[in-house]
Amino acid sequence: ECQKEHRPQHKRACKKRAAELREEILFKQPESCNRGDCPICCLPLPLDSMSILMPCCCTVICDGCDYANQIRELKEKLDHNCPFCRHPKAKSDEERNRSLIKRVDAKDPAAIRHMGGKRG
Repeated sequence: ECQKEHRPQHKRACKKRAAELREEILFKQPESCNRGDCPICCLPLPLDSMSILMPCCCTVICDGCDYANQIRELKEKLDHNCPFCRHPKAKSDEERNRSLIKRVDAKDPAAIRHMGGKRG
């Protein structure tokens, strides 16, 4: 009722606000990218290659979390482990591939996608 009675008084302001709201919706940044979030720091994974797939658990983490884990392990003189599942990191490419194949056999979609990308 108020809109009908007072529309001529604030028609221009209403149109301007409607345009502002439309722009906010159109240009709003998504909360997460299509690659998801790093499970450790909960920040969106970058779209470039600044992330790593851990072959033991097939979890993709950002390079920052991997780097922070490496620094912590060096300072505390610890063995190198996966920062997500704490499984010992592979010491060779052969060991890494064996871990990935185990994950593929377990029907892990991330492992299947990674191995498919390597082969193709």
